[in-house]
Amino acid sequence: MEASTGAHQHEHGQYAHEKTDAGVRNVAVLAGAFVGLLIFGLIVGYGTFRFMFTQETTTVVPSPLQPGRVLPPGPRLQVNAQEDLHDYLQQQQQTLGSYGWVDQGAGVVRIPIDRAMDLVLQRGLPARAAASGAGGGPEAKKAPTTSQTPGMRAAAPGSEP
Repeated sequence: MEASTGAHQHEHGQYAHEKTDAGVRNVAVLAGAFVGLLIFGLIVGYGTFRFMFTQETTTVVPSPLQPGRVLPPGPRLQVNAQEDLHDYLQQQQQTLGSYGWVDQGAGVVRIPIDRAMDLVLQRGLPARAAASGAGGGPEAKKAPTTSQTPGMRAAAPGSEP
């Protein structure tokens, strides 16, 4: 009679066991296969290492300290970002606080921002001309004109020369 575990019982109620051990030949074949795979893996790994090592050493890397080395095309990394920002802000402040030509051929000039604010306070902001169909009668005010030297236009404050 069989028990629920699947083991065979003798008539006396004792469990049966295997009559033979594992075959020595089968264990030796399995151990030999493992050793063979291990040796094969070591040989392939060593060969791959030797191949990659010879490939890497064939290229000569120039020294970064070698004089006359060619710089890569821009943009390049900033060396000192704080100093660059300080220089940029100083240049912008100098541009905002000075007189200069924006386009000399077209007669466009740059004036200091403080002077531009004073002129806006004195003269006011220009108003748009009213549309011709909507109250364009005598009550429509014209934009105030600024007195400028003939042939010169004022540039917006802070525009580049």
